[in-house]
Amino acid sequence: MKFSLRPPDTIGWRIALTVGSAIVGVLLLSVVFNHFAGVWARPSVEETALLGRANDIILMVEAVPDSYRQPVASASRIPTTSVDWYPANSPTAAVLATAPRTSHADAELTQWFAANGHPRTVLLFRSDDGLSGRLPRYDRTRDPHAYFMAAGLSDGSWLVFTATRRAWGLPRPAQIAIALGFVALSILAASVVATYYLSKPLRRFADDLRRFGGDPRSGPVREAGPRELRAAIAAFNALQAQLRKFVEDRTAMLAAMSHDLRTPLTKIRLRGEFIEDDDQRERLFRDVDDLQAMADSALSFFRDDYKDEEATVFDFAGLLRTIADDYSDQGKPVFYAGPERFAFSGRPFSFRRACANLVDNALKYGNRAELELKCSATQIHLKVIDHGPGIPSYALEKVFAPFYRLEQSRNRSTGGMGLGLTSARAVIQAHGGDISLNNRQGGGLEVNVTLPAMS
Repeated sequence: MKFSLRPPDTIGWRIALTVGSAIVGVLLLSVVFNHFAGVWARPSVEETALLGRANDIILMVEAVPDSYRQPVASASRIPTTSVDWYPANSPTAAVLATAPRTSHADAELTQWFAANGHPRTVLLFRSDDGLSGRLPRYDRTRDPHAYFMAAGLSDGSWLVFTATRRAWGLPRPAQIAIALGFVALSILAASVVATYYLSKPLRRFADDLRRFGGDPRSGPVREAGPRELRAAIAAFNALQAQLRKFVEDRTAMLAAMSHDLRTPLTKIRLRGEFIEDDDQRERLFRDVDDLQAMADSALSFFRDDYKDEEATVFDFAGLLRTIADDYSDQGKPVFYAGPERFAFSGRPFSFRRACANLVDNALKYGNRAELELKCSATQIHLKVIDHGPGIPSYALEKVFAPFYRLEQSRNRSTGGMGLGLTSARAVIQAHGGDISLNNRQGGGLEVNVTLPAMS
């Protein structure tokens, strides 16, 4: 029996690895934060036992006579901290006694000492505070960035703790808020990155499906991603192959029927030459011509010749200007408004036929065609406007169906076999675009064509 240490490539394993990677990433980021965050990540002054040691020193100094207080204070040992005692009748004690107690930290430490059974006034200040200049034993040149805590003793004297380096962090509430914010941002960043890679195969599958929707004859979808997704893609490819085979068989059958109709139509025309009644002969020939036109249109449509054309980059605005100029040379009112040039990747001959179909419809049923082209970095918007009667709202979508004709204004006598809009929509959708019809205010029809711009 063969064992493999490689985990199975399934969606469940990918989710587990994604969640695990996100957790490991957050932990690593937390370690980096704690290493480089400085005082933000250090324990608060209450958690470092500095206050307890300072309280012991205060009680010890307070218990000895005045002549021993400074030696006892100087002999006290707290890392990176020196202790000095100032008598009650000294100028320094007078300044500290009258200093304002407005700091929130002052109030918190005062309450802490009171809660531990030794109420006293406590002041906190830094080297950039004016109080530091009133301490005769503080050397600013040696320790320019120092922290001070002054505690008042029961006899009016003061004990000043001078820390040359901050060995404690922010208050606990501030630390919790910062830590929660950092963890939330870390989880969000790790989740976004992990989810991006987890959903990458699904996005690729969706892109392939859109490509298939634009061109049903496109090749099979790439089988990539986790096992379940590969199985779904394989099933879709099998279904796609069956549908393509079904459509190709039906298309070949209809194309063959349209082609084979030419022979009996030719025979009918030859036999019609022997009809002596001129009126009946002309009617017969007219019906044969209609049938021949329908067969030719159907054959051209079923062949889908536009899909055999190679895509290339061409000037879409120039193509529309050329169409307008060609019709104008024939004396037909076709006008173009838009940019002089705009590059587009597609099948130029197919687009020319599709746009010509739209212009022909506008001229036949609206007596005038106005082409308006607007382009942006992401989308192309083309309007074909006529000034005819429009079409009923219920038929705005039906007219795209093969061989569909409106009986009143758009019937066989005015031309067309009902395949112009069908063919135009097929060409436009094959390029990832869409087409829709709208009746204009005041009369006329507006054809809206949207296409993705070339990236």
